[in-house]
Amino acid sequence: MTTKRTEAEKNAVGLRVWAPAKVNLFFEILFKRDDGFHEIQTVATPIGLCDELELLSRDEKTGAKIEKTSISACVDDAGNPVPGVPLDERNLIIRAAKAFDEAFGEPTPVSIRVVKRIPSQAGLGGGSSDAAATLAALNELRGRPFSNERLREIGGRLGSDVPLFLLDGASVGRSRGEIVEPFELPEIWLVVLKPSEGLSTPEVFRRYAALPPTPKRSFDGFCAAVSTVKRENGVSGMNEGDEADGENGETAANGDVAAAVGASLFNRLEEVASTIWDGVARYRAALTATRDVLGVQMSGSGTAFFAIYPNEAAARTAAETLRARNVDGETIAVARTLATTFRFRSLDA
Repeated sequence: MTTKRTEAEKNAVGLRVWAPAKVNLFFEILFKRDDGFHEIQTVATPIGLCDELELLSRDEKTGAKIEKTSISACVDDAGNPVPGVPLDERNLIIRAAKAFDEAFGEPTPVSIRVVKRIPSQAGLGGGSSDAAATLAALNELRGRPFSNERLREIGGRLGSDVPLFLLDGASVGRSRGEIVEPFELPEIWLVVLKPSEGLSTPEVFRRYAALPPTPKRSFDGFCAAVSTVKRENGVSGMNEGDEADGENGETAANGDVAAAVGASLFNRLEEVASTIWDGVARYRAALTATRDVLGVQMSGSGTAFFAIYPNEAAARTAAETLRARNVDGETIAVARTLATTFRFRSLDA
């Protein structure tokens, strides 16, 4: 499949894309499927803790075309290489680029530089978000030949979490997580705490399979609790790219929804993780002890935790408190939920 490229596309050096982390507000496992995956129900939302990817189709200095897709570097904010991140086809970014090329019908060679801010083994979906961002960015560079639905189909073959990043804002995930639909959510502020320890997702699911069956938490109950408060307050999702307008009415209404979400948080994998890692109670307690906290939960298979607060000021105060108490954490970050998952910026010649 080919499309006619515009003159602007021909002269572009490439594209920068911000790839957000996600947190799971609700996560329940229903049963193990015949294909080995688990049937799940989840509500997840992208947040403003982001990796940054630069996809260059031309060399910035010489203007020469890139001949083969590769990851040129994966660094932290200080420019230091991030240890343990493969730069070859073991990386979902390269696999996503290959999947896009196969679907498009011809290669789109790019050199990719990654600034990594989302910690690994965290349950924050950093690898999946980077893969989804790669698909979305290549689609932009090619003039958007694929719909978001088609990109989600491609992403679903790469990993269960990839499609949720290809839908703007919060989403409901079903099946093994690859079937997604929108879940309307206003701006909510939170603090992410990622301990230095990590957990393997396959290990957590293996432990779940070894535990006795437990009653299932009602997904409808979560949705009803949040939706009721939204209706009572007349709250709707933020417009694309909007910040909260700061008006007292809207701020209070969003705070009410944040309280409803905080009171309804559930993650089946948190109790599973607690059987193999002694940090669950410790880090939950650290966040629960902060002022104005509305709810605390581990995200995905861990080990990152997040806490919800009524507004930005409360979240920033909580983060400062955690740092002052020297709470051990690889990452302590203030973030908000996002209505638009990816942001792009053209890197022009």
